[in-house]
Amino acid sequence: METKTINKVKEWVERAEMGFFYEHPAQQEAAQALLQMSFPTTRDESWKYTRTAKLAQTSFQLELAEVMAEVSFEEFVPALSVSSNFFGTLHTAFCNQAWRCEVKGNESDHTHHFVIKNKKKGIWMQPFWRIEVKENARGKVVIHSEMEVDSFLNGKIEIFLAKGAHLDIDLIQDHAETHFHLMQVEVIQEEGSHLNLVTHTLQGGWIRNEVKIELRGQRAHAGLSGFYLPENQQLIDNHTVVDHQVPHCTSNELYKGVLFDQSRGVFNGKVFVRKDAQKTEAYQSNKNIMMSDTAEMDSKPELEIYADDVRCSHGSTTGTFDQEALFYLRARGLSEMGAKQMLVSAYINEVIDRSGQPLVIEYVKKTLSERGRVIAD
Repeated sequence: METKTINKVKEWVERAEMGFFYEHPAQQEAAQALLQMSFPTTRDESWKYTRTAKLAQTSFQLELAEVMAEVSFEEFVPALSVSSNFFGTLHTAFCNQAWRCEVKGNESDHTHHFVIKNKKKGIWMQPFWRIEVKENARGKVVIHSEMEVDSFLNGKIEIFLAKGAHLDIDLIQDHAETHFHLMQVEVIQEEGSHLNLVTHTLQGGWIRNEVKIELRGQRAHAGLSGFYLPENQQLIDNHTVVDHQVPHCTSNELYKGVLFDQSRGVFNGKVFVRKDAQKTEAYQSNKNIMMSDTAEMDSKPELEIYADDVRCSHGSTTGTFDQEALFYLRARGLSEMGAKQMLVSAYINEVIDRSGQPLVIEYVKKTLSERGRVIAD
């Protein structure tokens, strides 16, 4: 089995190298490292509930994605380094599009909007974003991905928040059921910085979001939120790591899912509190509603605490709708479907409303309403 998956990696590397130009020394190093690696399997702890076999067996061709971005996103050659994990190494080796956005002042009334699309079958995309918010600056960013056909996006977002910086960033994911989507988000926060990251997973076939946040400066705050509404046989996987390295920092996570049909959801959130990170406050919550007996949710919130003066909590709930609430709504004239749509609306709005961008909130709610997933406000 190991030999078979390594051979698949070799096929991927050979396909990618056709017409590809290595712009950075780390890329060639990563390509060589890939040949000694294999696609993750369910034997790997962090991939225990997420299969990659179908992705590994699909033949994708490395090409550029279609983008629509503000001029504030300028193309650049990133300083790449070889990762320790498979998809990170794959991204380093064949990163073929990269953009940088710098926020230097108070831009809270302006949104830096980036849309990435694909309508061509069999495409493999490797985008990279670098977002820097300078000292005491405030910014808003939206990265919106729309994939209408079978394709694969292996993306990475690096975010750096300087002292006193504030960033509201929304990720909108809207994909065909045949699309594979992996997004790695890495954040470094300095003293007094504030992050508000909201992931809106409208639909998608196979999606995995990996978020890693390092709180390196005191009084920094990280807010992470996300919702997902998988149906049919879709898979939505959210992995988060929040690393409290210094005292007096706070973090708050809320992820909510509503699962239909034979869909699957995965949540694995880990909070580290280092020995010197006294006075930490960290809260983590994953809540899920099962709309079908055949849907599956695997939830694993974790706390790893080495300090003794902290306030931390984590929790996970998975169940069905409150039958009394359904009865109450139906008794007032709503159909069973309408009642469920209204309850779903109220349930996920708590996450959507965490966005710091009113236009994003409006767009997401309108889109879900038009698709019959929720009832509009």
